[in-house]
Amino acid sequence: MKRLAGVLLSCLAVAQAYADTVVSVDARGLVAFVHLDSDHNGYVSRVEARSITGVERAFDSADTNRDGLLDKGEYTQVQRIGEAR
Repeated sequence: MKRLAGVLLSCLAVAQAYADTVVSVDARGLVAFVHLDSDHNGYVSRVEARSITGVERAFDSADTNRDGLLDKGEYTQVQRIGEAR
C-alpha cells in the first residue's frame, strides 16, 4: 500500500510540473510538435499524444502510414481532422 501511495504522489508531482508549464502553439493553434515529441525522436507516439485530447482523438486518422507514430507531416493533419469532426 505504501508503494502505491508513493507512485500516486510521484504522478501528482509530474502532473503539477506539467500544469505549470507554458506550452506554445503554432500558427494553426496546435501544440507545437517539439513540445509533444518529449523524447525528441522526430515523432509523436500514441503515449505522447495522450497529453493533448484533440491530438489523441485524431491520432488514428492522422497516422496515415499506420506505424503508430505521427511524423511532422502527419501531425499537420491533426487540426484538419479535428475541424472535420
